[in-house]
Amino acid sequence: MKKVFLLVLVLLIAFLSAGCGDSDPEMVVSDGDEVSDVESADDFETDEDAVEESDEDSVDEEIVVDDEPEQPEEEPTEPAIDPIGNFNLSFSGQINTTISLQSRGGKGTANFMYNGMPVAFSEINVMNIDIFPLAMVNSGNIIVLWLDSFGFGDVSGTSEKQVFGISIPQNAEIGSGTMKDVSSYAFYGDITVNIQGGAFNVKCVRAVSDSGSYDLTSNDGANIAFSAEGDLFDPSLAGSIIPYPACE
Repeated sequence: MKKVFLLVLVLLIAFLSAGCGDSDPEMVVSDGDEVSDVESADDFETDEDAVEESDEDSVDEEIVVDDEPEQPEEEPTEPAIDPIGNFNLSFSGQINTTISLQSRGGKGTANFMYNGMPVAFSEINVMNIDIFPLAMVNSGNIIVLWLDSFGFGDVSGTSEKQVFGISIPQNAEIGSGTMKDVSSYAFYGDITVNIQGGAFNVKCVRAVSDSGSYDLTSNDGANIAFSAEGDLFDPSLAGSIIPYPACE
């Protein structure tokens, strides 16, 4: 009986030893009542994996580049002004530094178109003395004036006339160019004249121009010869080309 008991005891111990093998037990993390398996090393996402996925996402994103160049802002331009006429003139003669009964005019004619009407102001002499066109010095410029009429009765008093005039710098050099480049201008308007008193007063202008060309053939300070031509404009639209008011 005793041998039988020992045999049973040996078998029981051997059975228990076989149930408790050398394999490691599975680790568990308890969270309250729930139990979950610990993730293996293969289940964890490393920083390198995150960077690779981020790079792939960046590559997949569409990059939009605005290839259209930025357009520069356009500067405002002044509206074009239509001319109301044109002119051409020529003059040669004495430059008067003072105006008196001893002043002498020169040779030449001013032809112009004003609102569709052709006008010509030509040479005027009184008692065989050339009076107009008359060239005079005024504030560093030479101004040449043509009048529509002038008679013996106008010599000793003040009279109002129509005038066509042009201003050109006193120091203008021989040659040709544009009127605007040398600050030259032409005008048609009304003037009061008193030759005996040496007074000329432009009352107002009906047409003005600095849009033209000139050809200066001589200028020695005592005599001058030149020609000019160009368009005429409404003085109310042409700005401050000349220092005279517009006629009403």
